[in-house]
Amino acid sequence: MTQEILMLSDGYEPWVDSLSKKFPVLNVSNKELLKALQDREFAVVVLSRKRAQEDDWALCKDVRSKTRALIAVVQQSSLEPPVRMAWFDDLLDPAAKEEFFLRVDNLLRIAEANSCYFSRKKGNGEEKNGRWPQFFGTEGFIPPFTVFGSTAIDREVARNFVKLLTSVLNTTATFVPISPSPPWLAKDPALAPVEYVGMPYCRTAGESPVRIGGVSPCRYARWLVSIRSVIERRAVVLPCPGGLVLYACPVCLEFFNVLYPLGALVAGVGEVPLGGELVKIGQRLKISVPLLRERAGIARTMVRRSEKAAAYQLIESAADYLTKEVSYRYNTAFQEYFQAGVCQELERTPLKQEYVPAALEKAERLAAMGKLAAGLIHEIRNPLTSVRGFIQLLSEKKSAGDQEREYLDVVLSEIDRVNEIIRNFLFLARSGEFRPVKTDLDRLIREILLVVENQAALKGIEIIYKHEPGTPEIQADPEQIKQVMLNLIQNAFQAMPFGGKLTISLYPEPSGNQVILEVADTGVGIPPEHFSRLGEAFFTTKEDGTGLGLAISYRIIEDHRGRITVHSEEGKGSCFLLKLPVTIENENGDSARDDSPRQK
Repeated sequence: MTQEILMLSDGYEPWVDSLSKKFPVLNVSNKELLKALQDREFAVVVLSRKRAQEDDWALCKDVRSKTRALIAVVQQSSLEPPVRMAWFDDLLDPAAKEEFFLRVDNLLRIAEANSCYFSRKKGNGEEKNGRWPQFFGTEGFIPPFTVFGSTAIDREVARNFVKLLTSVLNTTATFVPISPSPPWLAKDPALAPVEYVGMPYCRTAGESPVRIGGVSPCRYARWLVSIRSVIERRAVVLPCPGGLVLYACPVCLEFFNVLYPLGALVAGVGEVPLGGELVKIGQRLKISVPLLRERAGIARTMVRRSEKAAAYQLIESAADYLTKEVSYRYNTAFQEYFQAGVCQELERTPLKQEYVPAALEKAERLAAMGKLAAGLIHEIRNPLTSVRGFIQLLSEKKSAGDQEREYLDVVLSEIDRVNEIIRNFLFLARSGEFRPVKTDLDRLIREILLVVENQAALKGIEIIYKHEPGTPEIQADPEQIKQVMLNLIQNAFQAMPFGGKLTISLYPEPSGNQVILEVADTGVGIPPEHFSRLGEAFFTTKEDGTGLGLAISYRIIEDHRGRITVHSEEGKGSCFLLKLPVTIENENGDSARDDSPRQK
């Protein structure tokens, strides 16, 4: 197939000239259209939405019946929702020029892949529906715009994410697919939303007898915020009829640098209202105010509400993962489909050279899951804090020596341990602030030694500190360097259960550009097979260890543009050598200022 575009236009549309300069285009009038389609094959047919909608999409239906060309409709306004229909394959926005061309280019990709496939298979498309049936139609691989969110995203995955948000945020969460009207009314199963209703207050508000567009005010508001989020391609906040706020994040299919919205992940966030506001809500929703007040009181006595910022981040992370998940599946399916029907007559660069490797997309998907996990762990701390408080109260009511108090104290210590694990994990996953200031390492180390000297004496460990005069001050975050030193010293203490010697040395590198800090012990040493895993999160040989201390230390030194090297011999001890630059340069090659934070 020649990768040519047939354009139906009167020549006055502003997008005609720009499209003609970018692609091989034949511009025809209404009368010339059918003859042009009979004379030769076209990959894509482009026409305005106004003309496409005439006589109930008659022109599009005619093109569809006579050719396998894909149909692109140019919309008049950027504010129109991207409604999917059976009679066209993409909806183009001329105001977004760069994306306009990229989307046309993607249509050409799909048309080319289908042409090659059907040419190779001689019209027999039985094999194409094997692993990825949701991405195929009667004419081959379907363009990304025509993919439905509720069918492309694994429904079980979407259900789990929505249920997870509901339970963690104690609210109502929904994946709302793109729909011209509230999808709860749609007969098409591809438009069915995935919804979980959380706390009793939300259920009560959702059962309002009031109807807007055929659904409850709560559902209508969720559909409205999802449409706006999809149109604007960003997170959007709108008031919730129940007094919370609705936070919506778009879920998109990414195909060759273009985002095609599939729907939005929506959840209610914020404090349940009380007082006069609750009376107004009851009157507006026609719900018994005493009942609403009772349910609101129950909701407020449950787990303390999440901070809005943390809740927003959690919803964004979930939407980001769903975007990565569906994009990975679609792009992998397209790559396999293209390669199955690839032909020598291709005019385009071979796909395998321009396609982002599936392994990279998989890594991005896993990174998105890591970000989500960090958000979830952050949320776990809220109920954990409440649980710890109540257990401490129960423990204090018991007399000293009471066996039940001993049990409660064990529970408290285990909760503290979980909190420490969470704190360390969040440090690894954070993208927080790094504040380098001029730091005197000699003074910092002496402060640390004052803290640990009693512990060392109890363990029978001798501490030797060597400091070379003239060692320059460095730019560092002193609190983070303290954390590294304490982690290394504690590891050394644990490596010398029967006593030994800990030697800490501080001296400048001969070049004067770096400072070297050594922490050496005479402990059990590190087995050779473990060297490759040093600094790996959750790797530990200790029965009660988490494997996060050394991982955090490596992370901190990397943030400081430094390096950790390790020398060890089993039975003789280990030496951790830290190299830290005197001056930290930022990404532009400039020295970091002493008085300002650098965002990582």
